[in-house]
Amino acid sequence: MKINAGNGYIIKIPDTPESGNAWIVRLYRKRLFFKKLVTSDWFLDREQARTFGEQLSRDIQTQGSAMHIKHRPPGWTLNRPAR
Repeated sequence: MKINAGNGYIIKIPDTPESGNAWIVRLYRKRLFFKKLVTSDWFLDREQARTFGEQLSRDIQTQGSAMHIKHRPPGWTLNRPAR
């Protein structure tokens, strides 16, 4: 899955089947013909990774740059669904 976050940023989430592997959300900054990795965050399941990717996209669109993302406090709050 690829999310264009605007302002020259791309968020990539691998589309792999759930086989017990970690899901990695990577944020890239596009520069001409290259892309530079800004951050990568690891999650246990697809839903957490997708939710985080969408949240990251909204943050980039409202904050305007990756400086906000780089200097964020550690640990993002993702609430698990009620069982």
